[in-house]
Amino acid sequence: MKKWTIDILHEIDPKDFETLLSGLFSKIGYKTELTQYSRDRGIDIVIMIENFGLSHTWLVQAKRYSGPVGVKEVREYSSLRYRDRVDGVIMVTTSSFTKEAIEEAAEHNLKLIDGKLLVEMLNHYLPDACIDPVYIPEIRAEREMKEIGNGTILKRGERLLANEVVMIGSEKFTMTLTNRNIFLKKESSGLFPKRLDIEERIDIKEILGIHCEPDRLIMITGKKKLTMYPISCGKLALIKETLKTLRPEYLKGEYLTLSSRNRGQIIMLTNRRVIVADLTQGIRYEISNSKIVGVEIKGGFLKKDSLIITEDTEKMTKHQLDVDAPLRWKEMIEQCVRTC
Repeated sequence: MKKWTIDILHEIDPKDFETLLSGLFSKIGYKTELTQYSRDRGIDIVIMIENFGLSHTWLVQAKRYSGPVGVKEVREYSSLRYRDRVDGVIMVTTSSFTKEAIEEAAEHNLKLIDGKLLVEMLNHYLPDACIDPVYIPEIRAEREMKEIGNGTILKRGERLLANEVVMIGSEKFTMTLTNRNIFLKKESSGLFPKRLDIEERIDIKEILGIHCEPDRLIMITGKKKLTMYPISCGKLALIKETLKTLRPEYLKGEYLTLSSRNRGQIIMLTNRRVIVADLTQGIRYEISNSKIVGVEIKGGFLKKDSLIITEDTEKMTKHQLDVDAPLRWKEMIEQCVRTC
């Protein structure tokens, strides 16, 4: 099996080398962002980890060198930690570091990855990428970006995640998903050659969540005014997994925790409210979690169990909801009410 070597790394274009490192840190578990090439102010990649409010940010400088990296370069990049107020700086090279450079780095919390260690890391985390770089999501996205065209402009730090033809209701769209936006493009025709016009752009921060069914999924967006997109396509699993990764940092704002559909009606539980909505007309009514004072399950002989929610408004109001797994709903609502 083909393995990474120093010689292979030296054959890689400097820009592709940065992309490779971004893919490596992403595989390790970091959220990565490539800086704009040649305008990076000394920064090639920003890597971050955030879990439950604890975050760490590091700056990565890539050096595809054949000769050793000396103390001058280390001293230059060690200042980035103080200038940009991050947790530290990482220098990665395909060669090695001089003794003086290693000593200087130790004084400034500057971590060093030399060529030998880098090869070991690549062979452990990205062995398949040595056979074909398309295994690295960042490189695959760069290749696919060139094929999108159609007037879609991706901004700095924005990268392509998926680009698929989907059915939304009865209409066909090309759905382009990036780490920041979702673009819905519809084919137009007439006297001129067919083209894809951007019909809608959805900021991923507007996504509440997705309701999944065997043959389709419903993407739910918005706040006061919800919009629901019933999506079906040949690569539904890919769209589903991609959408699930689009709410980093960790689910700030409102997000969907549970959903159930009964014909044309969809019932949703978020961390803030219970929503009863119509797939075509939007919200029918909603119940703030802060006003829920009771949840119970009622049923009977040969009757399907129903969920009963008691809401404290000017008077006690009971709402009967037909949901799948009502016991699960009861437990989740109680949890949301306690933490709202």
